[in-house]
Amino acid sequence: MSEIKSSSIHNLNADRGLSFFEKPVYLFLNFLNNLFPYTYIDPRLNIKHWSGEHWREIWAKTYPDSSPSRKLSDLFWRTLSWQKIKNELGEINIFDTGCGQGNYGVRIGEGSGWIISSYTGIDAKRRPNWDNLKKEHPNFNFIESNSNDISSLIPQKTNLFVTQSAIEHFDSDLLFFKQIRNFVERQNKPIIQIHLFPAGSTLFLYLFHGLRQYTPRTISKITKLFSDNSKFYLYGLGGPKGKWLHFKYFTWPVLILRKFKKPTFEVSEYEPKLKKAIEHDINNPSKSPIFWALIIQSNPIRQIWK
Repeated sequence: MSEIKSSSIHNLNADRGLSFFEKPVYLFLNFLNNLFPYTYIDPRLNIKHWSGEHWREIWAKTYPDSSPSRKLSDLFWRTLSWQKIKNELGEINIFDTGCGQGNYGVRIGEGSGWIISSYTGIDAKRRPNWDNLKKEHPNFNFIESNSNDISSLIPQKTNLFVTQSAIEHFDSDLLFFKQIRNFVERQNKPIIQIHLFPAGSTLFLYLFHGLRQYTPRTISKITKLFSDNSKFYLYGLGGPKGKWLHFKYFTWPVLILRKFKKPTFEVSEYEPKLKKAIEHDINNPSKSPIFWALIIQSNPIRQIWK
């Protein structure tokens, strides 16, 4: 029996381009993959709505033209209890898979108050910005490799695994998490994972993007890989107001009408609407968020999330 390497029922990856005939198949198969989102859930998975504590205080530190999901992600990273994480882990040594330009190394550093000890980013494609970041931040390092073979690349001191908008692009997402699980099982120390990725409702917002979206049912395929010596928290970010705003300012003009190659709008008009939409969605929990934030706390000593 072959090893199950993916949480998806198909292997069509839009990152490599889809033919005219593959596009409807991609949408249909992802639609099927996202059905019955709250069935067969790992009973250990603690599903919560992100309440966004103190999010208004750090709003000005985020990018004003970000999409709703990107804005929510940046707010989430910045409002994490970084001091509690440091108390749990001691030195914070980050391994970021699918790091792209390495921007989240900086964003996490800023959001944490630069209490991280080291940051290692890995991506399938080398980026020219890496050298500049390494000069600015001597504790940064970058590796060119894909997600299928990270086992030998993970520094032994790693205790915080992160991904941002990455695992939806991995052909073999379960294989990726099995490699992290194997690393965790060899360690006798607290290790935390924080992964942010699109929810099922973004299929018709992002259209042909990556390989998949996620639901609590498919996320449970990930958490079931890990032993009972781990705690699992799943936060839903955003809701219907944010989704509508994304459709209006990003999906409709760029992906459907194809009027622009990238979003173009008056930030002074857009940002107040975004803030209002996020506030509404925070105050009105939805079972169909825009993004998910999955936290896995292994070999825990302290209670960080409840």
